[in-house]
Amino acid sequence: LVLQDKMSSSITALLLLLALSLTLAPTQAIQHTMDPSLMPVKAGCFLDDFVCKLDPRINAETLVSFRNGTYLEQIQRYMWATACGRSRGVFTLDDYPGETFSCANWPSDWNIDTPADFFADPSQYEEHIHYLDLYLQGNYNTTAVHAPGTCDFSSFTLGDCGEDRRNPSQKTAWADRLDGKPFRGVNVGGIFVLEPWITPNFTKWTLEITDQITYDEANPVGTPGYKTLVDHWNNWYTNEDFAQMKAAGLNSVRVPVGWWYWAKQANISPEPYALPEQDINDLDHPITRVIKMANDNGLLVVLDLHGAPGSQNGLDNSGQRSQDPRPERWGYNWSYNKENQKATTEILVEMAKWIQHIESAHGLDNIVLLELLNEIWVFSDMSIARDWYKVTIEAIREVSKISLLIGDCFRHQEWDWLLIDFPFENIYLDTHIYHAFNADDIASSEPKCDKNKMIVAENIACGYGSMLRFKTCTSLPTLVGEWSLAVDDCIGLIRGAESSIQFKDFGQCKNLVERVGDDEFWTEHYRKFFTKQASMAEREIGWFFWTWKTGPGSEHDPSVAYWSYSAGLNAGTIPNPLEDQEIEEACYVFESTEPYTC
Repeated sequence: LVLQDKMSSSITALLLLLALSLTLAPTQAIQHTMDPSLMPVKAGCFLDDFVCKLDPRINAETLVSFRNGTYLEQIQRYMWATACGRSRGVFTLDDYPGETFSCANWPSDWNIDTPADFFADPSQYEEHIHYLDLYLQGNYNTTAVHAPGTCDFSSFTLGDCGEDRRNPSQKTAWADRLDGKPFRGVNVGGIFVLEPWITPNFTKWTLEITDQITYDEANPVGTPGYKTLVDHWNNWYTNEDFAQMKAAGLNSVRVPVGWWYWAKQANISPEPYALPEQDINDLDHPITRVIKMANDNGLLVVLDLHGAPGSQNGLDNSGQRSQDPRPERWGYNWSYNKENQKATTEILVEMAKWIQHIESAHGLDNIVLLELLNEIWVFSDMSIARDWYKVTIEAIREVSKISLLIGDCFRHQEWDWLLIDFPFENIYLDTHIYHAFNADDIASSEPKCDKNKMIVAENIACGYGSMLRFKTCTSLPTLVGEWSLAVDDCIGLIRGAESSIQFKDFGQCKNLVERVGDDEFWTEHYRKFFTKQASMAEREIGWFFWTWKTGPGSEHDPSVAYWSYSAGLNAGTIPNPLEDQEIEEACYVFESTEPYTC
């Protein structure tokens, strides 16, 4: 009892002492305003600074002169249908406070009752162009969500965010190397990361041999299969390929590689992946040879880390295809594995050092961009990807000032706010645009519906110009690192080895043969599809088609010309040479699907 009483007294004394100290301690001050010097540095503009306006190419003269009045006709036919349905049909204008307008209720001083009154009198063309511009800006500003696709009014508008992001290809670190022009390039896919659909006859692709890692496990050094791989590295792409790229009007290539080629330099075991016999720093190493062949033909290079330790997306294009039955988890072994992320950063630091080495030792200075990682899984937490980007950029900046490219992971609006605190220079954004995988893109089972789908894809391609401009303005200057002409997933093994386990049949592959040959519709519209996609990418910093060629076994596939640039040249679906005017004007006309209503 005596002991308990003493302990109670001691506790009481301690509590009194604590209360006294808290009373005497100064109160922490709240910072009610932020020191401007501590403001986070946003990668792009603020949404309030993004303006959606009538494309300057449309004026009182071109309204009727361009293609015999095409603008005037299409504004009346298509634009109003798109615009008048936005935001409950209403719009507001800064110069008219206290008033709300609609397509049935225009400002009284405009003397317009309905959209049909626009441009009814040629003497008012200039005045009505001004009103149309104000209307489109007001329509955009009234929309609640300013998103990547909000500034798309049937290709008649253009997003703008100030001089810093106008003509972005003229402001890149390599602009002088391309005379201020955008990238026009191809991927050289399937060399250094095997993909079954690109090289269908490379081996017998099965459920056991599905990707690079399972092939290398089954064919270690010294086996005939390893010799096949060495021959593939050394001989599949030749100088003739790069000479043909240059002759076709291309100025650059994107080279996808796997992490394992630099593993030893980072003190990481590459096993079970197979490596070339040559040291990575030698001029005759297969990767260096590809860089040299590009350099010899005047082509710049984007070096792309296509596969990370543990696989960033669970796809065969990473070198390791996931066996998880739930696709949403395919990227978890990288996104939620700190060791794999750390190893990836260490690999990239070594890649940056290697780029410096081959320039100083071998005179190869044509690698102008290092891409940190291809297609981090779309279902991952993007803040994890962003945080890893920042850590990795800081690590690379310790050894190199090379321009860096980060991927958007097939996400779009998020990067506006994900890069609010992003105080880095000389960083660019890669987005990949395909029309070949989602059900609403590919589903069609009748020839007429196939043609309808094709035209819709063309118009969507032009609409993506709004998304690309949004990305360049609100996040980082953007390029399209992968795209194709495919509007279905019918080329063999595109869904992976034994692709039938992932393939869903909507009838999209029933009529493939009808698209090949002398059908003028398909040749014409695939060419339009190419130029429209290229046109929108060239408003930013350019494009890289996926891919330059496919291997033996694919040449008779009716879809090969939609994925292989060289096959598309031969088929006439890709322009040769590339004509600046054809590409620039590709989205000036909105295509009608009326003859092919599905």
